[in-house]
Amino acid sequence: MVTRVRQLCIFVGIVVLLASCRVDTRVDITVHDNGSGVVRSSVTLDADAVGQLGGASALGANVPLGDLKSAGWTISPWVKGAAVGSQTITISHSFADQSELTRRIIDLAGPHGILQNPKISRDRGWFSSHNAVSVVVDLRSPSVDVVHDSALVTKLRSQGVDPAILQAKLAVELKSALNVSVVVHLPGGGNRTYAVAPGKLQTVRFADGGTDWDHVVKFGIGLAFALIAGFFFLAAGVGVRRNRRRARQRITRDVRPDRAPSA
Repeated sequence: MVTRVRQLCIFVGIVVLLASCRVDTRVDITVHDNGSGVVRSSVTLDADAVGQLGGASALGANVPLGDLKSAGWTISPWVKGAAVGSQTITISHSFADQSELTRRIIDLAGPHGILQNPKISRDRGWFSSHNAVSVVVDLRSPSVDVVHDSALVTKLRSQGVDPAILQAKLAVELKSALNVSVVVHLPGGGNRTYAVAPGKLQTVRFADGGTDWDHVVKFGIGLAFALIAGFFFLAAGVGVRRNRRRARQRITRDVRPDRAPSA
């Protein structure tokens, strides 16, 4: 699965090399309250790259992504980007926990790629919750692992292209052409965007949380009802005991013998 998914990154790198274009990559990490979530990657090609691939209408045919679907990723159609002539495609995959998020990141960037060491932190208390996500973004020497993709190596050599030379050229071009932003979405609606400059190393970390006032209010209401119910039960118990005592007193008076008359 890793090799298949990384072929998207290899494709992006080759486009950069051929067209000397700009590639914007956005990675969204959305975490739900139970620690599961979705990782989503959007790649935007500028007008030069789109033209190099035969135009917007030809992207679907010229960029084969069937293997990504087989690997479990959901792939969007190509759509118009924000810049004139640009096109964007988005791939996404769910994850159940931190270990699966790590595998999805490796799918995208490789074991030592531009995205590394993702972590999810969740802390739950009675009246508070804290969530955090971190990931290392390393754009100092971005590269794509061409030489270890046997299928791609065979295709390149059949076209007279040396895979090692291509990989070296890609590393040089990507260092200035690749722009990466990471967007973290946490439970409760908090989100933050981090733009990492080319050639930089940055640890992205977003934490959110605090007092869960909804739980506090619910607990307070439940406690109030419990106290009121306890008061009524106590009052009822006191009333029952009082009534029993009065009943015993009446019975005692009824059975007490009359006093004899005085002489």
